[in-house]
Amino acid sequence: MNPSMSVVRCAAVSILAAAVLFPVRPGRAELPADRTVNEIEACLSCHDLEGLGARVQHAPVEAGECSACHNPHVARFSSLLRDRPGPLCQTCHSELQTELVKPRVHAPVAAGECSGCHDPHGSDLQGLLIAAGGSLCGNCHSNVEQWQGRQVKHAPFSQGRCSTCHEAHASDAPGLLRGSSSQICFGCHSADATFKSSHKSYPVERAACHQCHDPHASAQRGLFRETIHPPFENGDCTACHAAAGSPEPFATVTSQDRLCGKCHADQVVASREASSGHISAGGGNCTACHNPHAGDGPSMLLRDQQSVCLSCHNPGGASSGEAERYRTHAEGKEGGDLPCSTCHAPHGSEQPLLFVSDSVELCGSCHTHEHGIRHPLGEETRDPRTGSPMTCLSCHGIHHADSEMYLFASPERDLCVGCHKEMGGQ
Repeated sequence: MNPSMSVVRCAAVSILAAAVLFPVRPGRAELPADRTVNEIEACLSCHDLEGLGARVQHAPVEAGECSACHNPHVARFSSLLRDRPGPLCQTCHSELQTELVKPRVHAPVAAGECSGCHDPHGSDLQGLLIAAGGSLCGNCHSNVEQWQGRQVKHAPFSQGRCSTCHEAHASDAPGLLRGSSSQICFGCHSADATFKSSHKSYPVERAACHQCHDPHASAQRGLFRETIHPPFENGDCTACHAAAGSPEPFATVTSQDRLCGKCHADQVVASREASSGHISAGGGNCTACHNPHAGDGPSMLLRDQQSVCLSCHNPGGASSGEAERYRTHAEGKEGGDLPCSTCHAPHGSEQPLLFVSDSVELCGSCHTHEHGIRHPLGEETRDPRTGSPMTCLSCHGIHHADSEMYLFASPERDLCVGCHKEMGGQ
């Protein structure tokens, strides 16, 4: 063989090997000046996209720049997006970055699920919304349908103008409100003579209007909440408060426990004397849980029961390091989560953990089958780890545990050998 041919062949093999081992990443193709790609036409040759003929077009779509959001060849994200939806949208909508640092962020925004509310291509609605006002919010907030069935509706709610009171992305105030409830309410309502007269001349323009009025809808006139406290309903404000013209018109005439105890003595006394008393009730702080004027439900709680309880019993388990430590016990008799008061007495109890009855009896009231084939329980069977009587809580958590059936460990072995040490070597 010609030596020069051998050299050429060896060089070719070396170049090929280098190409395989060290592939060159091709750069962006430079098209001639007279060769441009009509991205909309090219993409629509395969993709039948809705929203392209809509009244409001997303700016990149209107400019025919599909590649502003999509990589036409390959991507690490679904739909060939150049990034995750949240960060991708923020490359243009940089104002959202200042929203995300606020204390209350709308869940879809925090999760980067922008398309949950906005159509990324086009919409007949301003802001590229996928549905109008109340209909859009009702997709996630199921109580919207419940409010719509009530007789008296707040005008902004009935007209689907949720953004009159709520921010869409993030807020400094609870409930994503645009400000305090009084600031929002007096943006439309005036504290005129008629207003003052109907409120017995008390300066309620400084108060939280939503404590008495439902801001969405109600079955009561004046948007009053479902249950109205009798003194308040009768206009007898001075039964609890100082006179309207006094220096501190909202001050109560005596301490909360004494004031509430005038009518609710059984609950106040029972809470104070219970061996396991609820701190708020026993300490006379009734308004930590109850609205003294009006509320939803017979107990006039500030919010739904689970939200009230979790406002103190941290659902994140900050002190324990356990996620969802106080998550509500699930799958009750009627399906779904059990109300906290199914197992716990809200004011006080003679049982530990505010249980409404003995823990074995309490668990057995729902778990009838398991109660019949149970592990030995009671005074005669002691937990070797603690020396205390065995109860359901020796093995099961009441809110959350790592294994199925709320067990503290796997029932296959780990749970049992915690007590039955003789089984540990098997």
